[in-house]
Amino acid sequence: MEAVKRYKTFTYHTSLEWTQNRQGTLSSDSKPSLDISGPPEFKGIPGVWTPEDFYVASAEMCAMTTFLSFGERKSIPLVSYRSSAEGVLEFVEGKYRFTKIFVKPHIVVGKSSPRGGAGWTEEHVEEVIRQAHDNCLIANSMATEVEILPTIELV
Repeated sequence: MEAVKRYKTFTYHTSLEWTQNRQGTLSSDSKPSLDISGPPEFKGIPGVWTPEDFYVASAEMCAMTTFLSFGERKSIPLVSYRSSAEGVLEFVEGKYRFTKIFVKPHIVVGKSSPRGGAGWTEEHVEEVIRQAHDNCLIANSMATEVEILPTIELV
């Protein structure tokens, strides 16, 4: 008889308190609080984190953490990972929405293989990036298209 895999359900909590004008403080258990606002384009406070920043950043963070998880399982000799992301906010069908997010990781990987094989190639790393992206729970939860545009460096 085949075992049935049971998946867990997770719940995340935040709290928000208005402080003044269009600004507030975002909190979550045992994490630093953050000042938040709407973006200056919508009469928010300049220099303060916005929901738009967090939306784009959540896709970027999930791309990295999922890649790191998949890379660890495949023993990628990761040297460094850094990225930038760009979210395109457009007026579509009578309302603003993010239509696309571009995540641009720069990934540096050692060429050597830990098992003495042929070593890592850009194609191998791109396959892990694709698998990670296909399994990124944030990107999978968004109506916005998320595109990964990697630069891979082998050293």
